[in-house]
Amino acid sequence: MKAKTKPKVTLQTVDPSFTEEVQKLPGGENVLDCIQCGVCSGSCDARFAMDYSPMQIIKMVHLGMREQVLSSSTIWICAQCYTCATRCPRGIEIPLLMSALKNIAIKTKAAGLDETKVKFHKSFADVIKKYGRIHEVDIMFPLVSKTNPKELYQKALLGFRMWRKGKVKIRSSKIKQLDQILKIYEKTSKGEES
Repeated sequence: MKAKTKPKVTLQTVDPSFTEEVQKLPGGENVLDCIQCGVCSGSCDARFAMDYSPMQIIKMVHLGMREQVLSSSTIWICAQCYTCATRCPRGIEIPLLMSALKNIAIKTKAAGLDETKVKFHKSFADVIKKYGRIHEVDIMFPLVSKTNPKELYQKALLGFRMWRKGKVKIRSSKIKQLDQILKIYEKTSKGEES
């Protein structure tokens, strides 16, 4: 894997209001408490696929490097496993922070934003709102190109093989506490609007 060059920090690349904006988001409240110990990056199972480590993303937030953070693949690759958050000595909720950064990237249409990532992020949220749990078929359906018959056939064939082996279900059931999930979404979306 080719090493990525470190971004240069100049007055032109720094936006001091970005740090303040992030501090108002869920997971960003205590982002300035980070002591750059590296526990988050050392704990991250997805680190190998990221362009910047979680620790570097937090430092870039400290520096106000809006463009670099929002165009980073790290915020999209974070698996939300909470290993970093449980080990963080300062109690920073890194998965929440990564999710909040994704939302900023979508709202501001950040440079280099891959439309597939945005579609997946929205599709994932819609499926959770609908069922209260993951349903792979509903997540992937909006991502498949309906104008490309070859891709559509390949995805359908893969789905059929997975269904035959019991790996996916054609229909998903809703969880009993779906109303509680919807209340969570409602509260978090109100927080984003303010």
